[in-house]
Amino acid sequence: FFFSRAKAAPAMPVRHIVMFGIKEGTTEAQISTLKTGLAGLKSKIPEIKSFELGFDLKLKGGQTHPAGKNRSCSWAPTFDTKEAYEVYETHEAHIEVINDCIKPIIEPGTRAAIQYEMEE
Repeated sequence: FFFSRAKAAPAMPVRHIVMFGIKEGTTEAQISTLKTGLAGLKSKIPEIKSFELGFDLKLKGGQTHPAGKNRSCSWAPTFDTKEAYEVYETHEAHIEVINDCIKPIIEPGTRAAIQYEMEE
């Protein structure tokens, strides 16, 4: 008998995007700490292959959009696989950035996130 062994589909890269608002009264020092903390994750978590970090330009259209105001910060790391994302998700360095850099300044109720496979 011949058995057909279908090859599993190759793993696709995964992108995680999280956006959140930053509450009034947040200092430039806190924003700098956030930037340093997020950007520093790549050197602490080898599963992060690349990332984009951006802050809203506060253009009029984004502040007065009929569907709601833009978020303040966007963080988008990329991973080779879903499993690599899951390592990042629970990694001590990631949790530390959440607790030390994000929680003190996040506008409650503004976090939005998605993880998706990237088509090549």
